[in-house]
Amino acid sequence: MTDTATAGTTTLRFPVITRTLANGMRIVHHEERAAPIVAVHLMYHVGSRHEQPGRTGLAHLLEHLMFEGSQHAPKGQFDDLLERVGGTNNGSTWLDRTNYYETVPSHAVELPLWLERDRMGFFLPVLDAEMLEVQRGVVINERRQSYENRPYGLADQRLHEMLFGTGHPYAWPTIGYVPDLEAISLDDARGFYQSHYTPGNAVLVFAGDLGADEAFALAERYFGDLPRGPAIPPAPPPADPAPAATVRREVMPDDVSFPRVYQSWTTPPYGTREWVVLDVLAYLLADGDSSRLQRALVREGRLAQDVDTYLYPTALCGAFGIVATARTGVAPEALEAAVRRVLDDVAQGVAHDEVLGAVRRVRRDHVSELAMVEERAEALAYAATVLGEPQELERMMELYGGVTADDVAGAAATWLGAGRGATLVVVPSGNPPEDAGDGDDGDYEDDGDDEGEEVVG
Repeated sequence: MTDTATAGTTTLRFPVITRTLANGMRIVHHEERAAPIVAVHLMYHVGSRHEQPGRTGLAHLLEHLMFEGSQHAPKGQFDDLLERVGGTNNGSTWLDRTNYYETVPSHAVELPLWLERDRMGFFLPVLDAEMLEVQRGVVINERRQSYENRPYGLADQRLHEMLFGTGHPYAWPTIGYVPDLEAISLDDARGFYQSHYTPGNAVLVFAGDLGADEAFALAERYFGDLPRGPAIPPAPPPADPAPAATVRREVMPDDVSFPRVYQSWTTPPYGTREWVVLDVLAYLLADGDSSRLQRALVREGRLAQDVDTYLYPTALCGAFGIVATARTGVAPEALEAAVRRVLDDVAQGVAHDEVLGAVRRVRRDHVSELAMVEERAEALAYAATVLGEPQELERMMELYGGVTADDVAGAAATWLGAGRGATLVVVPSGNPPEDAGDGDDGDYEDDGDDEGEEVVG
């Protein structure tokens, strides 16, 4: 029997051709002729981690502003023109990137290029104080509805503050803090746009029913004459990109019916073999009824209503999380203890067949997620932006086949140890707060964050 997870797997291939325009804009072409559509995906290498403390939420606020029109495509025209040809569009902001994307019939591929050119090169003439104030209000209201006024809505923000600590650019939420959003000026928005929304900081992906020569010619026609933009000095890396948590445990009362336990650990970044091993571990722990945490907490242990895991594919470091909601009458300490027993047991060793099953489930989801050209365009853009080359996506996919049982056990022992992570316990507000345990109490602000993958659109 082989000691790796290679058995029963097939390599996923994403053939691409890449070129770079004279102004530094990178162009990626992936041909798929199965349907007469083209996904056009424009990704800027800027996200919430490129903000400064005191101006958090600026990247996401600017994304909102970019949908308010540009010099040659006034407000409302962007959507209207795309809808007339049967196209769709959207955008989102996350920690390491901001993206804008359209899917159109292949005969209409020039339309999104013209629209994105106008946003990249001719947005500032329409950006004024009134537009900023309107979208500032929209974002603050979005935050309050989704975070402050939602059960458990404050948990992820506080968990990340505990995990990353002051000064780490992943510590604040993508949507920002309300006082910071209120402080953003028109000059802040203009300066952020001028610094980051440039050809030299962008990747443009064509995926679908379009030949490579035509794609590159269209990219040159619509973007080649735009100036490169200023060089962006690299931000100084945090002293420890993957620190152990600064606050180990905290209890947060909230208007909820059941206690919920959030646990998180920093990990190696996306693109590393260690990250792939941890992704397999996440599936082994919580994907499917037979997974370790599902059995121990939900099916057999009867301690939790639900349990899930996540792993952030982020550039500076990853974040591995476990979230479990208690059943009626179950103390959150019982959930914490049960999770710890499972992690310690995995660290002592796992069976090859269990790892092989987890790898197969990971790859099942990869195939599903990348079935559509829209998703493939985004994955290629993200690989090019965060890992440097779109071909890195194939390399990452290939790494799953080499994951061993020893790798998984070692990852649990090394990265999910009891002394590294942060635990936040959300309890019904009628319960008195428990002792916060070891570690500093930290400073808590009454703001929220998104659960799981923190993408704000």
